[in-house]
Amino acid sequence: MSVVKSKRSQSKIEFENLYFKLANNVDNLVEHKFYAKEDILERNSVFLDIRCRSLEELTDTLLYHIKIANSIYPTCMSEWEERRVSIGKAIGTCYAILTHLQRIMMRLRIGDNKYVDDIETIAKMINSLKAWRKSDNKLKATLEEK
Repeated sequence: MSVVKSKRSQSKIEFENLYFKLANNVDNLVEHKFYAKEDILERNSVFLDIRCRSLEELTDTLLYHIKIANSIYPTCMSEWEERRVSIGKAIGTCYAILTHLQRIMMRLRIGDNKYVDDIETIAKMINSLKAWRKSDNKLKATLEEK
């Protein structure tokens, strides 16, 4: 029996593609120093080096938390809670990536509209993670019955 598209959950492949799109976008921004002009880059080189390193670490951390959460299939409440914590940390990491991008954009005086696509990808990742966490509530009810 088919399920109405609006009621379907996101497939694992779509979810991973979203993560890799996010990571690739961040990699491109870092590699090209946010496409900033030379004079701005010179004035903010130390700041950019620190922020770029942090952004790369955050994307690695995001993948780490996603993979940890995905590797746990809860059979008891403690495993469910561990998985939920990992999903929560992934959501927090997405917000940290977003905050870093906002700080860089403010410092380099980059308009909000320049990275709309990248910001939307992060927002989609946050929403996907929240939907995943919400769908786990059904699993919690099953585990509580045991």
